[in-house]
Amino acid sequence: MNQQSLEQQRTWRQEETDGDQDAYAPRRPNADPPPKAQGRDDPDDPIDPPTVLVFRDQHREETQNYAIVGEMLWSFSPQRTERIAIASLDLPATEKANADRGVDFHLPDANPNPEEQQ
Repeated sequence: MNQQSLEQQRTWRQEETDGDQDAYAPRRPNADPPPKAQGRDDPDDPIDPPTVLVFRDQHREETQNYAIVGEMLWSFSPQRTERIAIASLDLPATEKANADRGVDFHLPDANPNPEEQQ
């Protein structure tokens, strides 16, 4: 290293300890804020409407998170996990209620390969 490099390093260290870091990267007064991480804690983050489950007895439940496994629908919430038999749902009413809200609800095909249906 040459003498000028050493002197620059000393100057930089001194400025760092003095808190004068703005000399290297001055802040723009109208700078955009850094992008926020997307998450449910962000009030500007749009939340998808919950999925409505319409039962055969016409009562309704809403769920934000679910999985369909075989003939069961598992509804997950922070408070509990609920197992719901798909047979207990009014499927046409459930699909319509969700379509009216802009939510896509469809059961997976029992046999996705049409060649196996022969």
